[in-house]
Amino acid sequence: MNIGCIVMAAGKSERFGKNKLLAPLAGKPLLAHTLDALPRERLARIVAVTSDSAVTALCGACGVPAVQYEGGPQSETVRRGMERMDGMDGCLFVQGDQPLCTAQSVARLLDDFAAAPFDVHRLAFGDTPGSPAVFPARLFPALRALSGERGGMAAARAAGADVRLTQADHAWELLDADTEKALSELEKIFSAKSL
Repeated sequence: MNIGCIVMAAGKSERFGKNKLLAPLAGKPLLAHTLDALPRERLARIVAVTSDSAVTALCGACGVPAVQYEGGPQSETVRRGMERMDGMDGCLFVQGDQPLCTAQSVARLLDDFAAAPFDVHRLAFGDTPGSPAVFPARLFPALRALSGERGGMAAARAAGADVRLTQADHAWELLDADTEKALSELEKIFSAKSL
């Protein structure tokens, strides 16, 4: 089974005040943690969608090809990534600002998708769903047809797709870094789990 991966890294970080993907976390850029956690041996193709040349350069340094554009609504980022997913059986969507999500949880998500490849699979903690998520190829047309600030779950709902939850090991794996305060909390968690 060929699974592609789109790293969503084109946001403008308006609530953060600067590009959060380049903000330092435990000695390296936040986005680098996300890219390092990708189980690359399980992924047939990876592409990051970016809107910042420094983010594009970071992706390249981490061995991840990028598609850069001027930036726009979430649906445009999805569509740009989907242009690279022809021939894939499924597509894993990863948020660039989720640096504590582990490779083990992503691998478990991919295992669950392999067992039920016609459904959407989302990482969750308890009853709280989050990201990453894997979408089957049958939903690719719906993903390519998205518009405005609508993401993959809007396409799943419109198609009436079943959504299954894969449990993360820790609640903090679902956290993102939308603000400086959130990044500070991530830094504390990262330090504590490294002890």
